Amino acid sequence: MTPGLVSVMMPAYNAERFIAEAIESVLAQTYPQWELLVVNDGSRDATAEITARYTDDARVRLINKENGGEASARNVALENSQGEFIAYLDADDAWLPHHLQITVAHLQTYPEKDGVYTDGWHYTADGRRLKSLAARRRGPFEGDIFPELARASDVFGPPICVLLRHAPLAERRLRYDTRIVIGPDWEFFTRFAAAANFGYLPEQTCLYRVHQTNITVQVARQRRLSYLAQCRENVIQIPRFIELAVEVQTAVFYDLLINLTAGQIEKQQAILQWPQFQALPPYEQGRLLRLMASKSLIEYADAPHIAQWLHQARALAPTDRVAQLVILLYRLNPALCRHLLRWRTAKQTGGQPDSPFADLFA
Repeated sequence: MTPGLVSVMMPAYNAERFIAEAIESVLAQTYPQWELLVVNDGSRDATAEITARYTDDARVRLINKENGGEASARNVALENSQGEFIAYLDADDAWLPHHLQITVAHLQTYPEKDGVYTDGWHYTADGRRLKSLAARRRGPFEGDIFPELARASDVFGPPICVLLRHAPLAERRLRYDTRIVIGPDWEFFTRFAAAANFGYLPEQTCLYRVHQTNITVQVARQRRLSYLAQCRENVIQIPRFIELAVEVQTAVFYDLLINLTAGQIEKQQAILQWPQFQALPPYEQGRLLRLMASKSLIEYADAPHIAQWLHQARALAPTDRVAQLVILLYRLNPALCRHLLRWRTAKQTGGQPDSPFADLFA
């Protein structure tokens, strides 16, 4: 690894519309010691030709590969990285000129930190700035942020705001999970953060573009849920997971069992047998079983597993009064129970928008 050098990873697939702007934002950095690794992931447009125009600058490297997805492209970039630091810039986003200057300076000033992240802006295809990244995050968090990343993906948001040290990444041989299309960065950062220390800078240094070709917008809902479920499954397998607060562990299992795998009965039954689930306090196990049964009743009507889950919920959490009420209603009239649960759920959620960026344009 070259001291002081930043390896900028830029996966690119059919990125001809915006990639020139992204590359030029790297060229405009006030910190000059960087290499830009543009990984052309089997594009069928002019992505490679546009990138080649910039390779007169020896810091810009074009790597062509067959299409394999974002995670695969990031792995190729990692394998070709020579820098002390790893930075992220997607081909449809941009940095403001001081991004590398202040993030590198922070890690050089605080050698005990393994990564740092900043604020930035969401912006449109025509360059109009919307909400800040911070407006859609929890936190900010510093130090050991593994518990917060395990809880949910809204710590960083897009990866363009993050700078990592290469050494801990290389020592642990971390690579992206190529099974994941939605959320590969969140899953990767969570594994990195399991043994890392992070800093935060409130400055706005980057621009995250929101448009209809974002992969998050394009992927159908069910596939999106399956990728996020894989993220959840992976984090549960991290050895530190069982050391997290019960509240965090329960929140992760809630998302996996109720939000992401609803209707996949065999998968849910298998998860219930995992040692990490079995290690939860009985009351939390019972509450999750009750919520699983309620969700299944709302969406999939009467089924044998619903009665089984409700029975297990009562045995594990006998003081859960909601579970007692649901069991009573279900025994008396499953159709009425389903109707009341649907009404209660609709009242609580108020309806969820299909687009993950709907609130930006509200």
